Amino acid sequence: MKYPRENDIGKIEYKLILSSLDEDRLESLATQMRFRLEEGNGEAFYVLGVSNEGDVIGMTEEEMRLSLEVLERVAELINARIVYKRTVEVRKGRQVAEVMIRLFKEQVPIEINIAVMGHVNAGKSTLTGVLISGKYDDGNGSLRAVVARHLHEVISGRTSSISMRLLGFDDNGEVVNRYVRDPLDEADITMKSSKVVRLIDLGGHERYLRTTLKGLLGYDVNYVMLVVGADDGLSIMGREHLAIASILKFPVFVVITKVDKYPRERIDQIINDVKSVLKIPGINRLALEVEDEGDLLNSILAMRTGRVVPIFKVSNVTGEGIDLLVKLLNVLPPSSRKMNEDLPLVYIDEIYNVTGVGTVVLGSVVRGSVSSNEDFFIGPDKVGEFYQVKVKSIQLNRIFVDKVKEGYIATFAIQGLNKESLRKGMIMSKGRKTAVRRFKARIFILHHPTTIREGYVATMHLYTIRQAVRFEKIYKNVLRSGDSSEVILHFLYNPEYIEKGQIFVFREGRTRGIGVVLEPLA
Repeated sequence: MKYPRENDIGKIEYKLILSSLDEDRLESLATQMRFRLEEGNGEAFYVLGVSNEGDVIGMTEEEMRLSLEVLERVAELINARIVYKRTVEVRKGRQVAEVMIRLFKEQVPIEINIAVMGHVNAGKSTLTGVLISGKYDDGNGSLRAVVARHLHEVISGRTSSISMRLLGFDDNGEVVNRYVRDPLDEADITMKSSKVVRLIDLGGHERYLRTTLKGLLGYDVNYVMLVVGADDGLSIMGREHLAIASILKFPVFVVITKVDKYPRERIDQIINDVKSVLKIPGINRLALEVEDEGDLLNSILAMRTGRVVPIFKVSNVTGEGIDLLVKLLNVLPPSSRKMNEDLPLVYIDEIYNVTGVGTVVLGSVVRGSVSSNEDFFIGPDKVGEFYQVKVKSIQLNRIFVDKVKEGYIATFAIQGLNKESLRKGMIMSKGRKTAVRRFKARIFILHHPTTIREGYVATMHLYTIRQAVRFEKIYKNVLRSGDSSEVILHFLYNPEYIEKGQIFVFREGRTRGIGVVLEPLA
């Protein structure tokens, strides 16, 4: 057994042994831990008993006990805590420990966003219900009602809208939802959690693809959990979801459900189907089957490379594999973010008129941070104008906060514009921006039944922007499935604010493609 060589940057630290130390050494270790926590956006992994080269040396039981005590003391110095610990014997009398440290925040817990994707009837909503409630399903989808937003979703078993549920973890790694009065009470869960996982349950039916793309691109997703039912296997839509998420470079892990109903041969076939999709040029990823807790850290390290897709096998009825999946969600690291306080950017998704409050918008903070009582600009409108507003208050998971940073989804009460002046896809920023009608991009055609020529119109999804675009110029003249080309695209209805390097998806009928913005054009 050998770990990858320790990196001087990043959220992972190796320690061969930690013994009783003087105050200067403790302070030095605290500074080092603070750096690792900053690199991990509030979480860091320590592996004890391993050299900087990744060689597994191990330590005695007494040495391990003392080392963990020292690590706990160091964490306390910087207001952090040990929230996950796994000790394993690597050879007789020698142990290695994998430890996760979490920075304790007094107001806002660490938050990660996970898009739950997969074919209709794969068990996405039921799995979300099991994770939140701690109860098992009756085999007829009884827990689907826990996360469904509409009556017809409960009856049909198909999610037609985006359902976002919080899964909270306390400092001991226990699921908070399972001991609060209401397991869906976002405010209570947030207050009692040191980390929350936002499960964004997306529709799996083809007719709801636009909803799926909105959830994937509009909510600053950190990970994609692809759910595959053992009965239907990796369907056409499942393959498409896996391909889109992989090509867009999201870290992906797969959860195969209903494993209690089918023999191992059937599960192996599904895993082989996943591997075949991952081998497609442009995706080029490897699968890693997670069998026990010992594979958890390996799967997280592997996902960080962007080339490995861990696979979990669970049953919502018997509970097989659920505890292992819960442990993964507890230790999944948030994305490392480099804050840019001067350039905050929020993409608006929903607009409300709240009695006694006024205009309220829900949006994803994709860069920087937003504070209450600050002035911002919102736009563009139909002619590309931006308007100054004041952020009166901010709510995160129904709790009032003074400030929210990138990676979080929050609601903002604003003063200066009414609801009728706003639309989805607008941005909120510190200064006036320039909106454009046209932009240059490089696109890749995932699928098209015939040939794409200049003048072709498709619907584009970028963050919360959803608008028809015309292919004004195709540098390759015509495009077919698998082709790539630079193009100039023209928004048909409203100018939009976009930036160089942003990734988007476009669709029309059975056509699917992805692209990256090369240059906004005047």
